[in-house]
Parts: sequence; C-alpha cells; structure tokens
Amino acid sequence: MDAARRELYVRALALPGALIGARVATAVAPALVHMLAMWVHESGHAVTAWLTGFAAFPGPWITPIGSERSPLVTLLLAGGLAAGAYRAWQIERWFWVVAAAAVLGVALAGTFALHPLYARQLFTFMGDGGCFVLGSVLMLTMYARADHPLRREHLRWACLAIGALAFMDVRTTWSGATGRLPFGEDDRGLSDASTLTELYGWTMGLLVDRYAQLAVGCFIVLAAAWAVGLLQAIGERQVAATSSSPSSFPRTRRTASTR
Repeated sequence: MDAARRELYVRALALPGALIGARVATAVAPALVHMLAMWVHESGHAVTAWLTGFAAFPGPWITPIGSERSPLVTLLLAGGLAAGAYRAWQIERWFWVVAAAAVLGVALAGTFALHPLYARQLFTFMGDGGCFVLGSVLMLTMYARADHPLRREHLRWACLAIGALAFMDVRTTWSGATGRLPFGEDDRGLSDASTLTELYGWTMGLLVDRYAQLAVGCFIVLAAAWAVGLLQAIGERQVAATSSSPSSFPRTRRTASTR
C-alpha cells in the first residue's frame, strides 16, 4: 500500500476509532484509564497556572501551585513562546508562528488582566478541563506533517491513545449519574469539584454545564480537524495517483537522425 493511501485510511479511521476504543476502555478498565488520565489532569492544572502567572509543578495526583503570582514564570513563558515564534518564522512554519503568538496573548491576558481569585478558580476547573483541552491537543498530533518527528517516529499514535483516554475518562465522569461526580475530600484535601462548589460558590449544575460545554467545544474542534485532515489526505492521494499514472501522450518515434 502506498504512503498516500495509507495516510488516507489513517485520517479516516484513527481519530473516531481512538475515541470509541477509549470509551470502551473506560467501561472495561476504569482504574487503569484513570491512572493514565491523571497525568493529563495534573498537567491541565499546571499549564493553566503557568498561563495565569503562577508557578506550578505537576506530579502524581497533586499539583502544588504557588500562593502568589511569579514574575519569573511569566518571563520564562513569554521568552520561550517568543523564541519559538521567531524560530518558526525563520523556517516559515506559519501555523506555529500564529499558535505561539496566540498562546502568548492568552498568557499575558491571564497574568495581567485576570484577578487572582478568578485565576485560582480557572486552574482548579482545568484539571478535568485539561483532560478535554490537552487531550484534544494530543489527539490532534495525528495531523503532524509527514517529516515531523511525531509522525516519523510514530509517536503520534501514543499521543492519540493517551489523549483519547483522558478525554473519554472525564467525559464519562461528567456525563454520568450525579452520585458518580468527584465530590468529596481525602488526605490531600477537597477535590476540585468540591473546592469550586464549597469555596468559590459554584453550583453543581453550573459546574456540570461548564464541563459539558467545554466537551462539546472540543468535539467540534476535533470534528473540524478530522474533516479537514481527511480532505487533505484525499487531495494528496489524488495527486499521488496522478503523478504515478503513465502519460496520456504517445511517445514520439525516434528516427535514425535523432539517435
């Protein structure tokens, strides 16, 4: 099977297949899925904290976050994003120029325009929210360009699996029965859901609705990426088929004088 045809099948089947498989896995082995999703969950806390100017260190089951904003975090993050955007501009990777600029804008707004009280609510919410957002980002690595290490080294398959499992783990939780929602307290303190409802005054209905809305938004992005990626693969397949077909023009017969 040629590469263009194989990639067409991948673009058509990989993303929906991963989500279906992840949904089955959450029913068959929920503890194992939750263990894998935990790392995406904690990364969601940490990334959101960084984007709002707080130091954070993601770890197993808990992410310590600074009590005050850290100018060093913002400086390092802004410097890294600016350097990345400049490097992408040098090699004419315009998508990454725009992406780095957009994330930098979010980081500056989150740090200088968002009140610390709301920032704390946001990075608390973005534990499970991070499973939706970062899980979607991991799944979107399936559309890496042909010469990218994620695709060349087959790492996109691992990203796809982890992203789908994290996504469906929290989707199953927040679309299930009320009694299964993660409210409560353990030796680490209140759960994220209990922190938002008991400390910050969110209602349970508001919390569930916001996770549902975030899930729908991420589904829309994934569906759009799947459709665009599939159309690109179809186009590449057609180009490959055209270039490999014999010319429709007859060859000119050589004469003795042209030999």
